Amino acid sequence: MSRAYIPLIVFFFFVIEGTLFQLFVPHHHEWSYVFVPRFMIVFIILIGIHFTRPVSLVYGLIVGVIYDVVYTQLLGAYIFGFALIGYFFVFPYKRVQDMFLVQLVIIIAALVFFEYYQYGLYALIGLTDIEHRVFLQERVLTSVVLNTAFAILIYFPFLKLMQYVQKQEMVRNR
Repeated sequence: MSRAYIPLIVFFFFVIEGTLFQLFVPHHHEWSYVFVPRFMIVFIILIGIHFTRPVSLVYGLIVGVIYDVVYTQLLGAYIFGFALIGYFFVFPYKRVQDMFLVQLVIIIAALVFFEYYQYGLYALIGLTDIEHRVFLQERVLTSVVLNTAFAILIYFPFLKLMQYVQKQEMVRNR
């Protein structure tokens, strides 16, 4: 049963990211800032750091497929982006696992990378006409702040859960 905890939590926050979050941060206010929740990136990185890179890659691919099918009009963008995040921004080393700030920096770097990946892809095919300065000020910075705050809030409870799952896995493998 403990194997199902992490996928269930990831799915729960996947639903929150795409639906309920939109109710709490309405876009009809007079400010032009856009808060984009990227909770799945936070989870993919934390899973990869505390488990292995292949596990993170699989989570990235599965979440990317679901994300593309449910939320986007451009199939493949999130599959490829989440898989890249799951492969290149995961460092499953003991020293990284022990240092919260290093993990936070990795998460921030991955968030910035993914925002620019999306921006570049959509600009390349002509789906966006936002200039870079506006994109940086009104979307990247606010999204990084939001998702960093989420990472800080979720880190310790999720860490405890991952440790519990790993412990149960060791007991099961004896």
